[in-house]
Amino acid sequence: MYNRLLRFFKKFKILTDEQNGFRDNKSTTTACHTFIEQVQQALDNNLHAVGIFLDLAKAYDVLNHDILLYKLESYGVRGILNTWLKSYLSGRSQYVSLTQIDNNKNYINIHLH
Repeated sequence: MYNRLLRFFKKFKILTDEQNGFRDNKSTTTACHTFIEQVQQALDNNLHAVGIFLDLAKAYDVLNHDILLYKLESYGVRGILNTWLKSYLSGRSQYVSLTQIDNNKNYINIHLH
């Protein structure tokens, strides 16, 4: 599904060049390099440079899935696919296993309105 959505986003140019997550040849490292280059350019031009940094380590926990589904629909992800994604995100429990031992599972319950 990831590959199909990514092809769709590329075909219709939905993602900007600044979008680094989940893209070929892009990562948090490329985002950091871009930021550093922009700060250097600002300083070279005697401009002020400001950075605001957010810890999004638990972004999935706080992501409003209703807004995500709405945005996907506005970008053209409609019908059966949008319904499938809503079903996938509804009433699921997920956990991340940091070791081979899964006896301490931290579940995330996802509910959509």
